[in-house]
Amino acid sequence: MRGRARGRRSVAAVTGAVLVAGLAAFTPQAADAAEPSSLLALYDFSETSGTLVHDASAHGNDATVFGGDAWRAGYMQFTGANYVQMPNDLLAGRSAATVVIETSPQALTGAKFLWNIGGSSSSTSGQGQFFIQPVAPRVAITKTNWSGEQSVTSATRLVEGQWQSVAATIEKNAGGTTSTLRLFINGTQVAVKTDSTVNLTDLLTHTMNYIGKSAYAADSLYQGKVSTFRVYEEALPGATLADIAATDAAAAATETVAALDLAAANTQSLDAVETDLTLPTAGGVTWTSSQPGIVDSDGTVTQPASDTVVTLIAVSTVRGVQSTPRSFSVTVLKDPAAADKAQRDLDAISISDAGDVRSNIALPASGARYGSTLTWQSSDPAIVDVTGTAQTAPGIVSRPEGGDAKVTLTVTATIDGGTATREIPLVVRQAYDMPATTDYLFTHFTGTEGSATDEQIYFATSRDAKTFIDTRPAGSPVLSTARNAGEGEGGVRDPFLVRSPEGDRFFLIATDLSIYYRGGWGNAHATEDGSTELVIWESTDLVNWSEPRLADVASEIPNAGMAWAPEAIWDDVTGQYYVYWATRADGNTAFGDSVDVYLSTTRDFQTFSTPVKWIDREHSIIDTTVIKVGDWYYRASGDGEITIEKSKNLAATTASALPAATGTDQQWVLVGTLQSILAGSGTCAAGTNYTGACLEGPEFFQYNDDDRAGAQQLYGLLADQYATGRGYVPFRTTDIDSTSSSVWSKATDINLGAIKKRHGGIVPITAEEYQRVMFHFAGVGTDPDLRLSSAVTTRCVAGKVALAVSVTNADTRASDVVITTPFGDKTVKAVQPGKTVTQTVSTRQAAIAAASVAVDGTASDASYSGSTFYDARTCG
Repeated sequence: MRGRARGRRSVAAVTGAVLVAGLAAFTPQAADAAEPSSLLALYDFSETSGTLVHDASAHGNDATVFGGDAWRAGYMQFTGANYVQMPNDLLAGRSAATVVIETSPQALTGAKFLWNIGGSSSSTSGQGQFFIQPVAPRVAITKTNWSGEQSVTSATRLVEGQWQSVAATIEKNAGGTTSTLRLFINGTQVAVKTDSTVNLTDLLTHTMNYIGKSAYAADSLYQGKVSTFRVYEEALPGATLADIAATDAAAAATETVAALDLAAANTQSLDAVETDLTLPTAGGVTWTSSQPGIVDSDGTVTQPASDTVVTLIAVSTVRGVQSTPRSFSVTVLKDPAAADKAQRDLDAISISDAGDVRSNIALPASGARYGSTLTWQSSDPAIVDVTGTAQTAPGIVSRPEGGDAKVTLTVTATIDGGTATREIPLVVRQAYDMPATTDYLFTHFTGTEGSATDEQIYFATSRDAKTFIDTRPAGSPVLSTARNAGEGEGGVRDPFLVRSPEGDRFFLIATDLSIYYRGGWGNAHATEDGSTELVIWESTDLVNWSEPRLADVASEIPNAGMAWAPEAIWDDVTGQYYVYWATRADGNTAFGDSVDVYLSTTRDFQTFSTPVKWIDREHSIIDTTVIKVGDWYYRASGDGEITIEKSKNLAATTASALPAATGTDQQWVLVGTLQSILAGSGTCAAGTNYTGACLEGPEFFQYNDDDRAGAQQLYGLLADQYATGRGYVPFRTTDIDSTSSSVWSKATDINLGAIKKRHGGIVPITAEEYQRVMFHFAGVGTDPDLRLSSAVTTRCVAGKVALAVSVTNADTRASDVVITTPFGDKTVKAVQPGKTVTQTVSTRQAAIAAASVAVDGTASDASYSGSTFYDARTCG
């Protein structure tokens, strides 16, 4: 192993291998300073493999990596899964100490320690610790646990992605009864506590000496780079810490450049560059280019007339100290011919669910790579229209009756006189006859952020919207995301289920946020550095769901800090979904608080339009729900009140300190607030205050016909009692437009189930959908889906084409089967389990075109509906 005594890590030497941008960083004293004799351990992380971290001091205090080594040419990457354990009793019996770490932090959220000296701890007891908490930087010491901490916090925050020297010192004061704690960042003291009543000698257990791990088992592990870690048995003065910071800055700069892996940072080959490059900048890295017109310093690529080799030069600067430059060669391929550009734009086109089209599709008008003009043709415009209307974009789908249909779209790309053509086959499902809804599905999250499973997706069902049944117990969500698995923060909140206008596809959208993994609301900073993505699942039956995917909807908003509480509603006029959510965007608001509601459109929940600010209020506005009644849209928003407005123009933007009291039907106009409608008063605890101080997360839903108790219409509004932690409180009204307390009421006859429901939504579902959800998730009842399969072959009989349709029953129940073809129908009664029946249908034609056969099966409590294609056939 190299680096057991790597001279450049000694305070005594700063080599000439670095270029000094600011000469003041190296004073003669720094260059000549000797390593303090009080050094107990020095870890320079110079290993290249294995789990042993050598101590470069003379004391042999080697450490061990747990959770996976991640060596990076002179530093270690702390991934959030690994940590280092130092020897026991490293500071046992000492009355003074200094700990210095050179680190480039990542993910400065949640509960975590930078390092810990001492023993274990929990919420109720502890063995005593000396540590730094890096999120809001503080040094602390305690004899027990958090309850006995002596602590001092820095007003100067650590910066993610930058190398920083972070040092803590402790030493007893004169008299020996108290100690002084000091915190330094980059050699400068940023916090001091002179009267700590806990001394280093008070720590009697020294078995949990960690780098990157907390004494608390539930805390997250540290994430970031660590170049050097030093431990001394004295409280070093500020001047010495400044020298150490300068020495470690030089090492960190050199290591950062040495660890760069430009090939790994890019998906395209560096020998065949055609698109913009990703040039890593973490750790103070800057880039220059030998051909800035071809590859700019930010990685922007402009393809030249011929293949060109470009040299990219990387330099890391850490606190004014520059590394030696490192060069990378890339080959930028020549600008393609026009026809090649057109073809590449065609190759980049992807139509969502092309093999299972059930609703309007998104057809791009220009190429994603080179901007080619795209024109579309459809083999069957009656099914897939590629022309559109003045209000509706091309891609309008009219599903066929009597079976699925194959439609071929032909798209032509044109750019700079070059053209290319591509055919895209689609399978358009037969029209769905939506049954009446009779039951309800409630999607929600739960709990108090006390475990990772609280912030996941749960389902509850009801037959009457009065009594809800939890399909799974707490801790067993129906849908979930995993942390560090490309699925966002590992928590999902505020789920909203939207049904397609045809009725047989569902999208579940949710907030990508884990307060649990962020360490609780006090440490979360979730509105500042939260996810700008939504978590999305889709299903055609409410049981079989896609893998979760992330859709970035808010990053285009300047200074966007999060994307919370998403909902969506279909608009018949434009043939697309309107999606809306809350984003904090400091400096991007006209009225008061920076949290506003933004609006985007989509047809497939894959591609979204550029967001527009939809609601800008003086008060923060996080939760908005929309329902359509006739020609009117009604929305309820948490904006300090639970405010209800109406408009005939869903997309109309609102920018005013308060809701507009008057306006046209093309504007959003105030109906009233829950507080004013119900004459609310009193406290949140009393349950009679309906303002935003007590309630949030409003959700509209419509009651089914059989649950209206004689009313022409009946609507529900849920609101989350976040202030008291009680979960949802329900309200009812027969007229959302009314401001009369005789029309609105709190619903006191509703039982939402054992699990506390938090921000979610209720969707009416059919009896079959209810049966399916209960069978698969609650283990109740029978499966409503028959397991049938079918196949079609063609043959010639006396010069005419005949269809042979085979149906196999793989279920345990006998099924009646109806076969529907363009040339006639067949019915087979009681096809037994495990049996296959074949029916022949004569077309009476010598030639037939390709089409499909519909197969429907029924049993006493189950059904099947499917379709099978056959090819064109000619006889004779």
